[in-house]
Amino acid sequence: MKYYLYLFLLFTFANLLYSCPTYPLPIKIDQNDPLLLKAYNDIDLLIQSKMKADGVKSFVATIVYMDKVVFSKAYGKLNYLDINSPNLTLDHNFRISSVTKVFTSLMMFKLRDQGIINSLDDDIRDYFPKFKIKSIFKKKEEKFITFRQLASHQSGLSRETPCHRNEFGTSNCTEKIILAKLSKQFLISKPTTLSHYSNLGYSLLGRTLGESLRMKRMKEQEPYEYWVTNNIFKPLGMNNTTFNYEDIINNTAPGLVNNNGKYSIPSMTKSGWNSPGGGVFSTARDMGKLLIHLLGMNNNSLDIRSPSYLKESTLNELFSPSNLLNDGSASYGMPFLHSYSTNNSLWILSKNGDLQGYVSNIAFVKPYKLGLFFSSLTSVSSSDVYTNAAIDILIPVYKKLLEQAAIDSVINSTTTSSNSTTTTTTTTTTTTTTTNNTMESIFISKIPHSLLIGIYTNDYGNKFLILNQTTYGDYLNRLLVSYNGASLVLNKFELDNEYPYIKRISFYNESIPTCRTIASGSNDELIYFTFKDINGTIIDFNNNNNNQNIDINNLFVYSVQIMGSLLFK
Repeated sequence: MKYYLYLFLLFTFANLLYSCPTYPLPIKIDQNDPLLLKAYNDIDLLIQSKMKADGVKSFVATIVYMDKVVFSKAYGKLNYLDINSPNLTLDHNFRISSVTKVFTSLMMFKLRDQGIINSLDDDIRDYFPKFKIKSIFKKKEEKFITFRQLASHQSGLSRETPCHRNEFGTSNCTEKIILAKLSKQFLISKPTTLSHYSNLGYSLLGRTLGESLRMKRMKEQEPYEYWVTNNIFKPLGMNNTTFNYEDIINNTAPGLVNNNGKYSIPSMTKSGWNSPGGGVFSTARDMGKLLIHLLGMNNNSLDIRSPSYLKESTLNELFSPSNLLNDGSASYGMPFLHSYSTNNSLWILSKNGDLQGYVSNIAFVKPYKLGLFFSSLTSVSSSDVYTNAAIDILIPVYKKLLEQAAIDSVINSTTTSSNSTTTTTTTTTTTTTTTNNTMESIFISKIPHSLLIGIYTNDYGNKFLILNQTTYGDYLNRLLVSYNGASLVLNKFELDNEYPYIKRISFYNESIPTCRTIASGSNDELIYFTFKDINGTIIDFNNNNNNQNIDINNLFVYSVQIMGSLLFK
């Protein structure tokens, strides 16, 4: 038996080394911790080093953890080509180009939640009948273009609006002209069958959302821009964010184009009909407010006046992947690109933008509630604008500090519990409350791990093993488990105090590529233990009619129910 357990332990630890990861729970931590201060300093040095190597002259960076901006800095001059230029600040404006698509997606979800549009799977021509495009596909449903397809780049539309970029916002690229040109063009693929990035798709999405508001008799001349300004920018306190360049022309840092060391400022073109795909001007400070909101951590001190702007379920949709790309290492969402970081074994969600000397990237590490916005005000080939390198610095530090905080919390809780038990008896009186078809609540002491450890079997050859708790990395203070050869981890049930006989086990796929396709998430099941007392009487915690005292020290495990199977110890 010892030999069998020894082999099992080797197998378990080998699998844990290659299993899908778990993440520590984000909680408030001391931002003056030396490890964090060093990490932020390392990011500062990283940015300066990258700027020097890439010839970047001006740059801004903002990092948010939970509901706080933990790092923000502006680098360089407002205008590098002006020798008298002041320094760039966090409150200077710049173009965020395709990061604008985040606001367009937010509008789509909000109008869906409000019932302005019925479903993300509605044909957009139900709301914008003036839009027409040809199709080689014969079935009616193959000609539909939905809100979801536009937002996830699966509409089959071409990449760009049929106008030259320099004509955007002019009389040569009006909505009438654009729609006339599109009516003579064809879809490049059947909707939903191909992921094809489309600026045209997002511009059409925003304009269709605007038309849905017109159907509700909204009279503004620019319903998309008006709605986003009054329903996103203002509620989130993004008071220096706008579509209108004329409003902030004197506060805008110009973008620089670097042509073999020769710098120039390209002309600022308008966006016009294409604003939903890339027309927003913002600041580093305002983008920090957006990061906090999208992390679900609204903060009144930031003048965010709408704490329930998006429902939690809607935020989850916003951050969910829609279609896998390549070998499962990336996927499009609505609007974020999901990329798997093998360095940190997690998904990074991001949206970048690149236009006229401005290169920006907004990125999220959701399990850690970290958000980053970096923007280079000089053309640069780095599509992630150094955010991935910054994340590589942040994650190991946050992981270590959060795990230590969790350990400290357990120690403090145990100490408090131990102190309190010195003034009470070792037994606890149970209390039952009868409700219709619901589990009856019973308050007893927590079941110690030592009672659960052992081997459970049944007549069908199933084996369920629970071994000692481990100090291994992500699995600290959790019991190692094996069921039919699969490695598992036993976790506490959320209502452990009320139902200590219920535990949660996490299944992990041992193939790292497969971990990517499930977004590094765990696959959980609940298991149910049955206990006997020293007299051999089964203790039914849910039907304790005698209101008996339960002495935890006199209990032992009789059986466990796991995934429909009953196994005995």
